[in-house]
Amino acid sequence: MRIIPTNKRKAISPVLATVILIAITLIAAIAIAGFVFGLFGTFTSTARVQASVTSCVLNGAAPNHEYCNLILTNSGNANTNAVGACSLTFGGASYGGYSAATLAAAVSPGAAVTITAGSSATLICQAGSGGGAGAGSQVTGSVILANGGNALFSATATS
Repeated sequence: MRIIPTNKRKAISPVLATVILIAITLIAAIAIAGFVFGLFGTFTSTARVQASVTSCVLNGAAPNHEYCNLILTNSGNANTNAVGACSLTFGGASYGGYSAATLAAAVSPGAAVTITAGSSATLICQAGSGGGAGAGSQVTGSVILANGGNALFSATATS
């Protein structure tokens, strides 16, 4: 076995090795902190939909019965749809119904209404036949979205 003299061995200096280890540690710490604290932003696209009520009618008169006019605002970065189903709750009972862009379309299962990212869409949630609770009644409801979420709303009936 042949021993190489110490002055002929090749290696990095201890100072350079320490600098490299510190640099690797800092890079790893920044990467972990970025994911834990959200410094790198979001990598998913989501729709964030909020519903605001412009009016609710609870008069029980055919053919439209009870309905609420809504404005759905999508503040997210992805498009979504209101799938045509909604519900209204008033007078202690819940009523399933249909949502659509117009009241005539909401009488039967309506087509999906698209709510594009960064914009608003008008929607009507029509509940079929309820109790005709009338003006001043508290109304809550939800619109089912294609992404699996619900846009919740509440209002006081106008008539």
